[in-house]
Amino acid sequence: MREVPTPIRVLRGLFAVCGRSVVLRSSALGIALGVPATILSAGNGIRALDVTRLMHHSLAARAVLWSGWLILAAPALSCVFAGPGTLTMRALRLPRASLLFALFVLAALPQLPWLILFARGAGIVEAWAALTWAVALGASLIAAPRRAAWFVVLALGAAIISWDPTAAIWACSGTFTAPLALHAAWHSALEQRIFRWRLTRPTWPVLSLYATHLLRLARSERSRLTTAVVTSATGSAGLILSLINDFDERAVQRALTVMALPLAVAAALCVAPLLENERRLSALLRSARVPRTVALAAFLFAVATPSSALAAGSGVVVAVACQLSLSAFAAALLAWGASLGFAVAIWGRLFQARTRHGTGAFVAGVSLIAAVATAGAYAW
Repeated sequence: MREVPTPIRVLRGLFAVCGRSVVLRSSALGIALGVPATILSAGNGIRALDVTRLMHHSLAARAVLWSGWLILAAPALSCVFAGPGTLTMRALRLPRASLLFALFVLAALPQLPWLILFARGAGIVEAWAALTWAVALGASLIAAPRRAAWFVVLALGAAIISWDPTAAIWACSGTFTAPLALHAAWHSALEQRIFRWRLTRPTWPVLSLYATHLLRLARSERSRLTTAVVTSATGSAGLILSLINDFDERAVQRALTVMALPLAVAAALCVAPLLENERRLSALLRSARVPRTVALAAFLFAVATPSSALAAGSGVVVAVACQLSLSAFAAALLAWGASLGFAVAIWGRLFQARTRHGTGAFVAGVSLIAAVATAGAYAW
């Protein structure tokens, strides 16, 4: 950087600072989406052309797919702007053109599955439009909570996606908007958010600790939550295909069998950060004389909440897609997700208190819980 900061040198510097985290999260996202996409598109399955045609003909499909993709790509994209060494890059006052070029290259890495989908289904021009607008909307989502004016850009992007213009108009508008959004996100990513949740009202200790655990997951463990959502969605897709191809009267039992492993994995992803959060609060809990039973109850419910929410959401989606009883199906999967969450949380607690064998033993225990649950649901 002591030499002339050409675009290539700026890209190398930015990649050295935050490239590893971006590549790791982008690779995880690509693998998590690539495996089910390969299964669904094999043989006479769903083609990329079918997906893009559905998006052009259905506003609901465009809204669901675009919203889902922006949520999935957000953890990887945020590493571009809030990496551990980006403060040094900001202090160098790099040329704007070189910096925007480097930011766009790194921000495009998480969007590769989205780019491939549109390239195979609609052509190069529409793929470029989808890439630029995905980068622009993702960067706007980072800038908007700190600068309210960027909510206008989000509304503009939603309007353009709803309008579904020609590929040329879509590509030109995205090419113009993406650099502006990247510049705004780069300069505002480390600023304090405009809207913050402040829980100032006194409440019961178990609710306070439970809310603290959930806020830790929502603020610091978005990649884990994203992985849990992808895992649950993969299980739901497999369940829908199973019920459509071979429907019988034991749909609830089949749902419990198929969703046992995804829900156990979703609960297991939340155990380690919540145990770490409890260790950080241990001094405060001891000084406030909080009973251990309160801490245990808050931990159990915090671990079971994501798996229960994902189970209930999967139940609603599967029931609507397969025309089943909505209330019964969702309630059964909700209870199943809560039970698996409690079981995994208890195992994580016992593992943390009594063993020191690393993550392998913990994964083996979670796999055993999922296997026992699968066998029990299948036998029932």
